[in-house]
Amino acid sequence: MRDVENASLQIARRLGSEEFGIPPSRLSDIETKGVVPSVFRFYSLAAIYRRDYRELLSWYGVDLNDIHLDVGAAHPPNSHLTKASESIAQISIPVRLDPGFSLKTTTNLVE
Repeated sequence: MRDVENASLQIARRLGSEEFGIPPSRLSDIETKGVVPSVFRFYSLAAIYRRDYRELLSWYGVDLNDIHLDVGAAHPPNSHLTKASESIAQISIPVRLDPGFSLKTTTNLVE
């Protein structure tokens, strides 16, 4: 447990956030009481145990490989930025532009 704590503190220092630290009491709670780690601690655990982040999430019923099944739950406006995740194989885009489209009146916003 101390090795995990020390390794997580190194990660926390490198990333500049104590959220990544895993004290022995919290590790014990995760292992014995079913406490769900924070996203930060999931990161530390994945790095320390050299496990894929997705695998750790799947232990708690979160399968990121199935996220494409839920992207239809929200209905964003017709014009929006998209950053498709690796698990989404395709997105729909128009094959021809609206005749009213004009570069002079349309501007792409950069994040």
